[in-house]
Amino acid sequence: MEELKVRKFIFGPINSRRLGKSLGIDLVNAKTCSLDCIYCEAKATTNLTMTRKEYVPVDEVIAELDATLKNIPKPDYVTFSGAGEPTLNSGIGRVIGYMKKYHPECRICLLTNGLLLGDAALQKELSQLDLIIPSLDASSEEEYLYINRPYPGETLEKLFAGLCSFRRNIPVKMALEIFVVPGVNDSDASIDRFYKLVGCIKPDFIHLNTLDRRGVIAELSPASRERMEKFASVLGKVAPAEIFGPTKEPHIPHR
Repeated sequence: MEELKVRKFIFGPINSRRLGKSLGIDLVNAKTCSLDCIYCEAKATTNLTMTRKEYVPVDEVIAELDATLKNIPKPDYVTFSGAGEPTLNSGIGRVIGYMKKYHPECRICLLTNGLLLGDAALQKELSQLDLIIPSLDASSEEEYLYINRPYPGETLEKLFAGLCSFRRNIPVKMALEIFVVPGVNDSDASIDRFYKLVGCIKPDFIHLNTLDRRGVIAELSPASRERMEKFASVLGKVAPAEIFGPTKEPHIPHR
């Protein structure tokens, strides 16, 4: 067990609200991302980029993953997440392939901002995932620029096209995550636009989230239960919609 005290790339398992016991894999240096979201709990992005490369050595990630899995009970999921955007690491496909070959008992999940999902090569790399959870936090370009603060030139239209392309081409179970920011993307007009966008993507599930811990902008607050329920009731017409906000109240998924 001594080797597990110093980990660089693997964290957990943690108790996830959505994934049960989740063992995390962090494939980029903090804070490398293609977005600089105002709500991010991992603090502001310091390396805003769309460049794919091996930000951390994949061979070392795999070795650490092997050592960890030998010493813990089987997690419910092994999840690509952490301090940045996992798909920026050009070796993510190697890690997935290794997991499927040498740890086939483990389900693999990817949390992603979705900006690169329209790339055909990346789609192939991600085709063996068991679950993908991409984000869609905006229903208009104005909301997108304010909430997500993307790499220059990236637009909501491009993100939406990539999500649709991935969904069309890759048969991986998808839970689409929407982060609700009061006063920005939670109006009735926004919900109507989300309904149209989500209806085109056709995810298997919808995860509704809001602020739980302090984000990059200090004055942000969580959405009200009423607004979250409104989202769930409307979007639940497309796919089962569940609230994963800070509230501890039980919630029955809308359909």
